[in-house]
Amino acid sequence: MDLNSPLLKERALSYLTQDELYSIESMLGREPSPFELNMFAAMWSEHISYKSSIKWLEEMPIEGENVFIPARDENAGVIHINDELACVVKMESHNHPIAVDPRQGAVGAGNVNRDLITMGAEPVGQLNILRFGNPKEKHIRDMVNAVVGALGSYSNNFGVPIVGGEILFDDSYKFNPLVNLMGVGIVRKDRMIRASFTASGQYVVLLGKKTSGRGVHGAGFASKALKKKGQMVPESQIADPASGKILMDCIHELNEAGLIRGMQDIGAAGVLCAAAEMAFRGEKGVEIRLHEMPVIREDIDALEVLLSQTQEQMLLAAGAEDFEKIAIVVQRWGLECSQIGSVDDGDRIRIMEDSTVCGDLPVNLLVRGGGAPVYIRDMKERGKIPRVISAEEVPVPGNMKDIARQIVSLPNIASRRWIYEQFDTMAGLSNMSSEFSSDAGIVKIDGHDQALAISVDGNSRYGRLEPKKGAMIVVVEAARNIICSGGRPVALADCLNYGDPSDPYVYRDFAESVKGIGEVCRRMAIPVIAGNVSFHNLTHNGEDIASVIPTPVVGMVGILESYENVMTVNFRNKGDMIFLIGRSDNDISSSEYLSVFHNCHESAAPKFDLEYEMKLQQIVSSVINQRLVNSAHDVSLGGLFVALVECALPGGLGFDVTSPAEIRGDAFLFGESQSRVVVSVTAEQETRFLDFMMETGIHFSALGHVTKEELRIDDVSFGFISDYARDFENALEQLLSD
Repeated sequence: MDLNSPLLKERALSYLTQDELYSIESMLGREPSPFELNMFAAMWSEHISYKSSIKWLEEMPIEGENVFIPARDENAGVIHINDELACVVKMESHNHPIAVDPRQGAVGAGNVNRDLITMGAEPVGQLNILRFGNPKEKHIRDMVNAVVGALGSYSNNFGVPIVGGEILFDDSYKFNPLVNLMGVGIVRKDRMIRASFTASGQYVVLLGKKTSGRGVHGAGFASKALKKKGQMVPESQIADPASGKILMDCIHELNEAGLIRGMQDIGAAGVLCAAAEMAFRGEKGVEIRLHEMPVIREDIDALEVLLSQTQEQMLLAAGAEDFEKIAIVVQRWGLECSQIGSVDDGDRIRIMEDSTVCGDLPVNLLVRGGGAPVYIRDMKERGKIPRVISAEEVPVPGNMKDIARQIVSLPNIASRRWIYEQFDTMAGLSNMSSEFSSDAGIVKIDGHDQALAISVDGNSRYGRLEPKKGAMIVVVEAARNIICSGGRPVALADCLNYGDPSDPYVYRDFAESVKGIGEVCRRMAIPVIAGNVSFHNLTHNGEDIASVIPTPVVGMVGILESYENVMTVNFRNKGDMIFLIGRSDNDISSSEYLSVFHNCHESAAPKFDLEYEMKLQQIVSSVINQRLVNSAHDVSLGGLFVALVECALPGGLGFDVTSPAEIRGDAFLFGESQSRVVVSVTAEQETRFLDFMMETGIHFSALGHVTKEELRIDDVSFGFISDYARDFENALEQLLSD
């Protein structure tokens, strides 16, 4: 390989700015070789360096009483469960590759699993957060089916249950679908692995599959806008869940034997990124010998070997005396294992090919927190005043029953059953979500009474015009789901999806979203322990630019001290009273109802008050813990009517409710004002429940009672639950199967 090839330099310069090139030469005190420029191009990409986001992310709260390892210290965040166990949390995006090849969803699932495994954890649950364009378009339907199929295939073959998720549709995702994934794992604290080199003389060991040469400069690809034509796209990575499972089992055996001194997944920028970051964390130097790395083809050049994002591969730090022991275990599992380098007490990363020095750079110049650039970009307000829309401002709907029947069938509201039936939800027998229909996914912790409650949320319509308020609502709704399931929220992970950060409007949306998440997390004492930023989710189609709307999504992790305390959404008994905790009003801003039935797609976020929300969550937690309610379900997308239907469906029951005179019927049923929870109460619980609620001073009202199967509102029959069950359960399958 010609290390001074003009083509090699041209490739690097396609990912670096002139200012960055000047900074590199200034810090090095010399002109870097074309090979070294490619090292900088990979490590300084937005995807790895977070150069446009890190200053804002640093303002988020990362400490808390349940935090075992905070954000930014490792590749995943870790929280305490008990004296023996910890929970590892990771959230990732895999957006750009999906737009090119929907099957890449499987690769994203594998990436998240390996980030858990690399810390010694056993993955116990995964959640998928998906965004697509209008499903009425055939190519969108084809993409949805391909992505869902890929995700399902990986999870089914790997054996990690899908415990929840969210899929929403909006025209802004037409060219840029979003695939965000959250994974949680359980690890014994005494077997936790850190991602650093810790001692001179340690071997650098590459474990797993042979280097493929695929995914080279994938980090740079993920850090640029997509183009409809003429874009150089990295060769697709290939996920192999069977090999991934074998790799996990092998790592667990090595870890139990105490043979791993440090480990990091081979992700974006390949061995280079893993080695540089491990060296930086451990304040060590490292030499990587490319000729020692096993490859699938002899024609892979040195840069491809270094930067290949090969799936099912790990970089290990091992004691020199332990390498032979590692090799014996690895051989038994049928995997590749090679010593590809060594750790020293210096501060440089050297890349060797036989006796040739391909690159020799100070480690700190390459990495985030070291020499990688940090940008605070220009910001501008969009100039659109978010308008609160009251029901009185839109025409009175003709037939409320017709709207009710239609709204449960809308793509953003209808049951996701058909999608999640394609996923393995019972792997490992830890997922309790299929047994308990609750607002959060529930994962039992093997050998303990405790359980994890996990929720993901991200209604991006709320942040279209009010990014800060929209992001705040995303956080509190995720926490509300944990509360309604009987859990206690303890930590948050986020995935922040936006367009081009050099666009001042986009960058302000991003900054405001981060401020909103941080404000809520500080006030609610919920630390941010993991996260991901995905910029450049836009496509150039000739002169047109299509960008996604601001899409912050969060994953919340909570703890139930006993899995027997899980609270479900479903009504239990005919005759139980139905109450609404929280206040309703005439606000229909940013609701699905306003968008679909009145064709108004831009308005203020729904009414929201953080202090009121916190009080509501405290009260809901109390009535659940004191066993004063039989069910609990928060009001969110689709409004109160959808929440009531979702409460009625699991048991095939109905409801008979009365709307308040001061609120118009459509706002009462379909508005999406925040801080509301539907609960059901037995006759035996009712007096205690009422006494408790009267003392709280918070708004609550009796809606009506649970019936056998008919749905009645204000003495008008809206039909039977079986009719809604058919529409709700089958609408999405029918739409996506056409």
